[in-house]
Amino acid sequence: MPKNKFKLGEIVTFKSHPLLYDYYIKGDGKLVPPFMVVTEIEFENKKKQVVDEATGSIIAERIKYKCVFFDDNRSQFKEVYVYQSMLESYEKIYIARNDEVNNRDTYKSLIEEASKYTIPDYEYSKIVYFKTKKFEIFKKRSSVRVVNQKKKKKDESSKKEIIQYVVNYATPDFVLTGIKKQSLENAFYSNGKQRKIASDTLYKVKWFNSNQMKFSEQFLPKECFMAEQPFPTEVAHFEEE
Repeated sequence: MPKNKFKLGEIVTFKSHPLLYDYYIKGDGKLVPPFMVVTEIEFENKKKQVVDEATGSIIAERIKYKCVFFDDNRSQFKEVYVYQSMLESYEKIYIARNDEVNNRDTYKSLIEEASKYTIPDYEYSKIVYFKTKKFEIFKKRSSVRVVNQKKKKKDESSKKEIIQYVVNYATPDFVLTGIKKQSLENAFYSNGKQRKIASDTLYKVKWFNSNQMKFSEQFLPKECFMAEQPFPTEVAHFEEE
């Protein structure tokens, strides 16, 4: 039985994400894949064709993950299945907790903070947060702008680096409105080997859907959410114990 590389509730992204390789996004921010949360792990049986018979090339894998991300254009969650080798963990992302990325000596990674996220206990009408919230909001894009300067009656051009936030896939805050246990069917094959791993508890969350101008609700695994308020406010969302 192959071993899963990522666990339930882990923040992952498609391996082409530019922040796996550099501190800044370069180019069109709309082409950057989202950060996602693993909601289900599936193990294919031996009958699954993973090698093309004609060429002998690998065309699939025996482990795949159901991942969820937030489509901020439609203000709704979307699910996708992705094979293991196409994903990378949040732990490999170059992303700062603030603007200090320009100074590598004071750079503060978001990774350590994210490793301490905890699953919120259910409490009706409590505010909770999707785990990828800060990752999407703190993405930064670098571009170069040419600035013309007049000096001694002669035009000279200079380059100026522009740093901008790229906040696509950013999520709103959510309010808990329901909870239910999930009975996992077909969790094992007939030979007793595990077929899938999934959450045993789903939280129903409510948010304002700005695309449809209404409030939306959806059940998602409790592992998708974190209890920690991502950004401080003048009045905290809830009192710390």
